[in-house]
Amino acid sequence: MTNRKVLPLEHEHQDENDLAAIKEIEDGLNLLEKNVPVYTPDLQFFEQLVTDQKQIMKKKLMRDLAIFIVVALLVVSSVLFMLYQLPVVFFILQGIVTVFIIAYSTVSFVKQVNGT
Repeated sequence: MTNRKVLPLEHEHQDENDLAAIKEIEDGLNLLEKNVPVYTPDLQFFEQLVTDQKQIMKKKLMRDLAIFIVVALLVVSSVLFMLYQLPVVFFILQGIVTVFIIAYSTVSFVKQVNGT
């Protein structure tokens, strides 16, 4: 590498503008800090917020669990009803579902291999 001579450019005017801008920004920030109060909530506020969120999550979990149980009971009872009352329909439905799962898996695998 070679040493290059750098010509000093007239940056004094630019430096003065930068310093003036910095001074204005600092004055504005100081004024902002004086005029805008900083309020930090107490610990009880955050504890209450956590408690409320836990209650909301617990209610949502119970609702989702109740919906899951009802749907599962409906599905299981309908499958058992079909198995005992309409065994031909049950086995046809099982065959259709099996073929659908195999076809869907094959198509997904082919798409994944081809990268589309």
